Amino acid sequence: MKGLSLIHPIDSHRLRKETLRIYEICDGCRRCFNLCPSFNTLLGRIDDHEGDVAKLTDADHRRIVDECYYCKLCFNHCPYTPPHQYAIDFPHLMVLWKKHLAVERGVRWRDRLLAKTDLLGKLGGLVSSVTNSLLRTRLVRIIIEMVAGVHRDRQVLHFAHETFPRWFHRRRGSERVGAPVRKVALFSSCLVNYQATDIGKATVQVLEKNGVHVVVPEQRCCGMPHFENGDTTAIQEAARANVARLYPFIEEGYDVVVPTASCSLMLKREYPEILSDERTKQVAERTFDVCEYLMMMKKAGQLATDFVTSPGRIAYQIPCHLRDQNIGFKSKELLETTGARVEVIEQCSGHDGFWSAKQEFFPLSMKIAAKAVRAIERVPADLIASDCPLAGLQLDQAGASAHVGRKATRHPIQIVRDAYGLLPDPSSQP
Repeated sequence: MKGLSLIHPIDSHRLRKETLRIYEICDGCRRCFNLCPSFNTLLGRIDDHEGDVAKLTDADHRRIVDECYYCKLCFNHCPYTPPHQYAIDFPHLMVLWKKHLAVERGVRWRDRLLAKTDLLGKLGGLVSSVTNSLLRTRLVRIIIEMVAGVHRDRQVLHFAHETFPRWFHRRRGSERVGAPVRKVALFSSCLVNYQATDIGKATVQVLEKNGVHVVVPEQRCCGMPHFENGDTTAIQEAARANVARLYPFIEEGYDVVVPTASCSLMLKREYPEILSDERTKQVAERTFDVCEYLMMMKKAGQLATDFVTSPGRIAYQIPCHLRDQNIGFKSKELLETTGARVEVIEQCSGHDGFWSAKQEFFPLSMKIAAKAVRAIERVPADLIASDCPLAGLQLDQAGASAHVGRKATRHPIQIVRDAYGLLPDPSSQP
C-alpha cells in the first residue's frame, strides 16, 4: 500500500486512486481467481466492463468490500506484496474501504453488537442453559433473524456454564517440583473463555504435563471482529489494553501462548502495525500459537512423548489465519508426534468471525465450506481437526450429512491431551 494508513483518517481521493492501481495489477495477474468471493466479483466485474477498472461502479466497490471476510489468504498468495515495488496488500486495502464505508454509510447496530464478543459472552453465559435452549428454538431464531439479521440456520457455539478463566482460577494448581521448564501467559481468547472452554482446559493440561507454569492474565477480545466494521480505533484500544496486561509477564520471562489462530495472528502481526511502540513489538515477538510452541519444546528436547493412545487417521483443516502466520504445519507435526497419520486440508471453512452469521452472507459461507467438506470426504479419517473453533463448527454444519457417525471437529490440542491419557474435565460440556 502506498501512502495510506489504517490508523489515520481516510483520504477518499487517494483511496480510490490506490484502489484502481491495485485492481489494474490484480486484473493482469489473476492468481487469486476463485480464492474468495471478493476476487471472483472483482475480476468478473472488470470483465463485464471490458477490462476497464475505471468503469467499476460504487456498487461494484461496495460488493467487493462486503464480500471480504479478512481471511488474508490473498496476501500470502500474492507475488507483489512488500517489499515488491508494487507493494500490494489487498487485505489492508479492504480494511481501508470498510473504514471509509463505515463513515459514508454508517454501521448497522447488528454489526456493532456482533463485534462485542466479550459482552455477548458474558451475557450468554449468565444463564447458559436458558441461552443455549433459546438459540436452539426455531421460533426464537426466526425472530432474531427478523430483528437482528442473524441467519436462522447459522449454528452457534454453545455458552459454557462456567467460563474458562473461572475454571482456571478456582482449580488447584499442579504440584511442581523445582523450577518450571518454561513459563507461559495464556491468551485464551473470548471464544475459549465463554464457549469452547475445553480447548483452554486442554491447553493448560498439556502445557502443565510438560512442566510449563501457566498463568491466565486479565485480557479482553483481541479486536479481530472490529476489522469487519473497519473500526480501527476499537482495534487500537484492544491492542493497548492487551499489551499493557501482557507486557509485565514478558518482563518476567513468560512467553505468550494462544490456542486460537485469529488471536495469535492479531498479537503477532496486526498489533505491531496498529501500535508501533517497543512493548507491542516485544509482545509480538514472544507470542506463539500453542502447537507452534509445543513443537519448539520438542525441538529443545522438552516435550514429553509418553503418549498412551494413537489418534489414528486425522483430516486436519488448517485455518486461514494460521496459514497467514507462515509458521508451517506445526499442528500437523504435533499430531504426528502422537502417532497419528495426518492429511492436511488447505481449504477455507468460510466462517470467519461473524461474517457468516449475517443473513445476507450465510448461504455464500456454506458454499465456501462445501469445498473443504469435499476435501475432507476424500480422506479416510477417524477424526477431523481444526485449530479454529468456528471453522470446526462450520465444517460440522456443512458436512452434517456426510459425517454421520463421526465425532465433532476437534482442536489439535484436545486430541493431544487425549493421546497423553489426560482426562477432559466433565464440566466442559454446556
